[in-house]
Amino acid sequence: MARIPPPPHRGWADYAKSVMPGLLLCVALGGLAKWLDNSVIPDQLFVFNYVLVAILMGLAVRNFSPFSLDVFEAGFVFAARICLFIGVVLLGARLNLVEIFSIGSTAVIMVAISITFCILLCGWFAKKTGAAERWGHLVGVGIGVCGVSAIMATAPAIKAKEKEIVTAIGAALLTDVMVLVSLPAIGHALGWGDMLAGFIAGIVPSNTAQCIAVGYAYSDGAGAIATIVKSARNALMPVVILALTYVYTRRGLPVGEQVRFGLLWTRFPKFIVGLLIAAALTTAGFISPPTAALAGELSSWFFVACFVGIGAGIKISDLKGQDLTVIGFGFPMTIILWLYVYIVSRFILVFG
Repeated sequence: MARIPPPPHRGWADYAKSVMPGLLLCVALGGLAKWLDNSVIPDQLFVFNYVLVAILMGLAVRNFSPFSLDVFEAGFVFAARICLFIGVVLLGARLNLVEIFSIGSTAVIMVAISITFCILLCGWFAKKTGAAERWGHLVGVGIGVCGVSAIMATAPAIKAKEKEIVTAIGAALLTDVMVLVSLPAIGHALGWGDMLAGFIAGIVPSNTAQCIAVGYAYSDGAGAIATIVKSARNALMPVVILALTYVYTRRGLPVGEQVRFGLLWTRFPKFIVGLLIAAALTTAGFISPPTAALAGELSSWFFVACFVGIGAGIKISDLKGQDLTVIGFGFPMTIILWLYVYIVSRFILVFG
């Protein structure tokens, strides 16, 4: 968890003064990205949404600005880190901790298997290609759980770097493009039923909006089923974050030292507690649906400022072929997930 104000600053006033220029720039560029997404970019180009636009704007500022960026640096760092923490806490108000129990055992089991499989396989692939296993786990969380939201919520827990976050988002976006373009056509050609198409739409794409869009692109029935299945994935996000925090805490210990509650708490990203509290309040009914919707909207604003800050923290010259390999893994991962859902649904669960 980031410490604020950081040690070099004399106090809050000095820190706020140093942060403000870069933070305001990130918010302004983020607002422009959201406006372009809502008013200019066609709905058919959903992958080119405010997330990608905001990151590209940050990249452009960092790599093509003719002016010195020294005055903006502290604000870029604040946006990429602190805005992320605040956004994740607000995101918790959109989660329901008991929703998972109301959607059926079939969806829960299939989703739990697919998430575990994604994280393990992507981690293995990252190690085989010479990348950090942490990088692969972040890609696996994005593709397996909930796209950009899961990536942003998990990144601080495993101490992911800005470049790793961007490539994980890229892999998640590629899966969405691939499925939206191909699933309805293939499904209709093979005569899939709504149940089969709905499960594939609910498990294979990464982001919630894209899952629902893919389902309804097939049929209304498939869209409803995809919404239910995707809800199971979203409900498991806090569980995944907690599990990865435990794993990475163990890995950071000296040989022979055991994980103790106090040690785990020391290393645990405290903002996740805020996410869980917000989710629990929503589950208990203390946060009303309108308030949860407002928290979700505020979360998107903190996230979009964070996306600009992340983009501004990356130099294009630092990207290597290895980075593009990690992004490209979204394609084979999508095919593997697709085959898994198809085989289980068609031949084990006997969905038409």
